[in-house]
Amino acid sequence: MRAATDRIPTAWIPGILTAVLLGATAAFGGLDAVASSPVATLEPGETHRNDMLSITVERAVLIDTLKDAGAYAKDGQRVVAAVVTAENRWDTALPANAKSAGLSGSIIASGLGDRPPDAVARLDDGNTSPWLQPGVPAELVVAWIIDEDELTDADELHLELRDFSLVTGRLIVNGEWWDNPVVVAEMAVPLTDVGAGADLPDPEAAG
Repeated sequence: MRAATDRIPTAWIPGILTAVLLGATAAFGGLDAVASSPVATLEPGETHRNDMLSITVERAVLIDTLKDAGAYAKDGQRVVAAVVTAENRWDTALPANAKSAGLSGSIIASGLGDRPPDAVARLDDGNTSPWLQPGVPAELVVAWIIDEDELTDADELHLELRDFSLVTGRLIVNGEWWDNPVVVAEMAVPLTDVGAGADLPDPEAAG
């Protein structure tokens, strides 16, 4: 029996070998693997900017529940919430609470199992389905529901910020959308326990 390669036209072999090589090297990072950009470390109050959003995590609290923001803690649960100023830097309105992109997809609680927020609401009016308009900063509450003993005010809220790439659809799918999230920054936000407090106090306003 002739070998399988004997039945393949010689002109095809370079192309096949190239495809095999590229497939193999892709699994190991490519022919010229470029080192990933280092993940930046930010402090609360520092701003991260990308082509989609400007994000500033101001402060974070532990609270018994935060129904006004859409975070309904059950018995044995609490809420950890961050105050975030976000600005849409794109030319189209973005839903803040879309977990596939938007703010919810951009801010992940790495210390809580890499979870996107359970709720996002405007701080001024409690709108739980806010849209970010281009060029208009918005102060938002970003919240996660946790087990009541999962965090204390001796802990920090560990967050990761992700950048998305703008994808333009062709042929079958038209339009533009944000995809391919990459972690670009991390931060640890001190926690203040406000008990059953109804709002998110600004520590700088105290005293």
